[in-house]
Amino acid sequence: MGKINRKFFGRSQYKAPFNYELAGRHFRLLMDDGRVFSLNFPDGKTLEWAEEGGSYQCDSFQCLKGDDATYLVHVRLSGCDGRFTYNWVLDTAQRLVTLVVMEQRYEPGYDRLVRTIPYFGAIDIPGLELPVIRHHLSARMAGEHIFWHYNPGMSLQHIYHAPHVIRASTGDGKTPVETMRTRLADLLSSPDPAVRADAEKVIENFKLRETYYPIYEEPCFHVWIKENLNLFCFAEEIMCRRSPNHDQGGGGILLLQDIERLVDVGVCFNVDEYYMCTAYGDSNENGDPFDTLPSPYEEEWKILTSMPSIHWEIPEE
Repeated sequence: MGKINRKFFGRSQYKAPFNYELAGRHFRLLMDDGRVFSLNFPDGKTLEWAEEGGSYQCDSFQCLKGDDATYLVHVRLSGCDGRFTYNWVLDTAQRLVTLVVMEQRYEPGYDRLVRTIPYFGAIDIPGLELPVIRHHLSARMAGEHIFWHYNPGMSLQHIYHAPHVIRASTGDGKTPVETMRTRLADLLSSPDPAVRADAEKVIENFKLRETYYPIYEEPCFHVWIKENLNLFCFAEEIMCRRSPNHDQGGGGILLLQDIERLVDVGVCFNVDEYYMCTAYGDSNENGDPFDTLPSPYEEEWKILTSMPSIHWEIPEE
């Protein structure tokens, strides 16, 4: 059996099939920061794209659908040593677009950190006026508690503590070490000593983590896509900055959430590792005591850089 396959250990095992409906389509995207992009999908796996004034480049892409008219397109850019990843939310019903750019190794000394920035714009169609509305940062999810189920053995409660703050728990009062022991029970009792050793290493990492990272709290942003869709992203920056040698955390997840049906599609990311996932959710209307704890990270919140949008103003809705 060998060591734990981390790719399938967590969120990707039950991913929905990729979507290929964009094959044969072209989009001209006018971003609010002045950039203009051309996206051409010659088939269901290849994206030819260019910023206006530049040359086209060809990259592979993966796509999942948020609803009947909204696509999440994940592209790891070639020619930049894997440093940049683009994630396009193409909202074909409203003719709107959000681009989430992920940049690896952007801050010296914190190689695990991934910077994540959303940009907004519209889909240009000749003969039609541009939409007036835009996707935008949102506070509407603040105060919600949702359990997201990624596979039969992995559920995590997102506590949307504030518009730019996520906390997470399993909702059963267990410590992270106790939770991981339950998840790894089969591996911890495996007849293969290599499998047992790998699982024990995971447990030891979680024990150490509790000494420098007492509660799970990280920066996040929410983007209003439409009434039923929310784009959510968080990154484990506090964990990375607090960990010995800054060798833990740094990654996160980007999710296009259907907040009416409580299903989502998205991208899990760490340095040099990206994979798409899906989950279903159920709302915890009773709240969670974890939500009321004082933050132990007041100093870190003054210097966080992986999500510049946590410092942006959230427009009224």
